[in-house]
Amino acid sequence: MATPSSSALPQQRTLKTGSTLVAGGPVQAPLGWRHRLGYGAGDLGCNLYWQAISLFLYFYYTDVLGIAPAIAGLSFAIASAYDAFADPIMGSIVDRTLSRRGRYRPYMLFGAVPLALSFGAMFYVPPASGTALVIYATLSHILMRTLYTAVNLPYLAMSASITSDSAERATLAGVRMVFAAGAGISVAMLLPKAVSALTGKVAQPYFVVAVLIGLLATVSILLCVRNTNENTAGTTGSPAPARSSLLGQTVSDFVRFWGMLRQNGPLARVLGAIVVAAVALTMFSKCLLYWFKYGLQRPDMTSVALVLGVVMLALFAPFWVWVARRFSKRAAWMAGSAIAATGYLGFWLNTNPDMQVVLGWTALIGVGTASFAINYWAMLPDTVEFNEWKFGERNEAKIAGFAAFSHKVALAVNAMLLGQILQWTGFVANKPLDASALASIKAAMCLIPLTGVLCSVLLLWKYPITPAFHRRMVDEIARRRQDP
Repeated sequence: MATPSSSALPQQRTLKTGSTLVAGGPVQAPLGWRHRLGYGAGDLGCNLYWQAISLFLYFYYTDVLGIAPAIAGLSFAIASAYDAFADPIMGSIVDRTLSRRGRYRPYMLFGAVPLALSFGAMFYVPPASGTALVIYATLSHILMRTLYTAVNLPYLAMSASITSDSAERATLAGVRMVFAAGAGISVAMLLPKAVSALTGKVAQPYFVVAVLIGLLATVSILLCVRNTNENTAGTTGSPAPARSSLLGQTVSDFVRFWGMLRQNGPLARVLGAIVVAAVALTMFSKCLLYWFKYGLQRPDMTSVALVLGVVMLALFAPFWVWVARRFSKRAAWMAGSAIAATGYLGFWLNTNPDMQVVLGWTALIGVGTASFAINYWAMLPDTVEFNEWKFGERNEAKIAGFAAFSHKVALAVNAMLLGQILQWTGFVANKPLDASALASIKAAMCLIPLTGVLCSVLLLWKYPITPAFHRRMVDEIARRRQDP
C-alpha cells in the first residue's frame, strides 16, 4: 500500500496546553512513573503465565507426563488454535463494553483469580493415563487459555487508550518489556530449580510451583488495575444491535476486519511480521531445553540459557526504545534483525561445546530479538491511529484481538511443527538421541528462526509510519474531533 504523501496530511499547528505551547497537535503530558510502572506490572503478571507455557509446558507434556511428541504437539496446537479464535471474540466483547470502571480493567479485575486457579489445574497430574491423560491436558490448557484471553486481551488493548503519544508508547513498551523480562527470568530460573527442590518432598512439585506463580501473577495484575487510567475520549466502539447474537457480531467483525486489513497496510505488515516471528523464534526457546538435555548433556545449564535471553531483553530494552525514539521503530526492527540473524547463524555453525561459546551465541540472539519484543507492541497502537485516520474507527480491542489471533495461530503451527520434528528424529523422552536426530534439532532451532527473521525484514521494509507521519496523523485526528 502506498504511503500517503506529506501534502495530503495537515500542516503542523501550534496549540496551547496549559501554559505550554506544543507543535503538531494536542500532545498529552508524559505519563507519571506510577502509571508506567502500574501498566508494566500487568505484563509481569501475564508473562509469568505466558513464559511458563512457552518455555516449559510442551517439555512438561513429553518429559514429565510422557505424552508422545506428535500427540503433545497436537494437544498444544489445539489449545493455541482455540485461543486464537477466542481473541477476536473477546475483542468484540471488549469493544462493546461500557462500565463505570472502564472498558478494559473490569475484565482484569474479575478474571485475575480464576486465571490463577486454572493455571494450577493445568500443571496438576490427574490419576489418568493414555487418552484420558491427553484429554485432561488439552482441556485444562484450553480452560487456562480462555481465562488468560479474558485478562490479557483487555490489557493489550488498553495501551492505545492510556496515551496517544507515539514516543510515550515506545516508553510504555520498554517498561512493560522490562517487567516481562523480569517474569521470564523468574520463570526460567526459579521454576526448574523449585521443581527440583520439591521433587521427593511433595507429591506434585509442578502443581505447587504453579500455585505460587499464580499467586504472584494475581497480585501483579491487580496492581495494574489500581495504578492505570483509561482515556476513552474520542474512542469509537462498535455497539451491537440489541438483538444481534455474539456469534453474529463476531462473524461480522471477522468480515470487517479482513476488509480493513486489505486497506490498512501498516497493520497488515505488523501482523505479518509477528506471524513469521512467532512461528520461527519460539522454535529456538522450545528446543533449548532439548538441546541442553540431549545434545550438550548439560541439563543443569538449561535455566542459565533460558534466563540469558530474558536478561538480554531486560538489559537492551532501554537501548531499543532509544533507537525507536531517535530514529524509528522500523529502523530498530531492522537493526535487531541483523543482530539476531548473526546469532542464529553462529549458533548453528558452532561446533565448540564450550559453554561460554554456546551461551555467547545465545546472548547475541537475545540482544537482537529484544528489538522485536519492544517494537511490535509499540507499532501496533500506531496502527490504531492509522485506522482511525483512514476509516474513522479506532477499535483498539478488535485490532489487539486479531493481533493476538495471528500470534496464537502461529504458535499452534509452531507446536505442530516441533512435534513432527521430534517425532521424525525418533525422539523418546529420557533416552539418548543419535547424531542425526541431534543435528535435526539443532537445524530446526537455528535455521527456522533465521528464515523468520529474514521474512519479517521483507514485510517491514516499507513500513510507512515514521515518527513525523504519526505526529501529523494524530494532529489530523484531533482536528476532526474538534470540528463540529
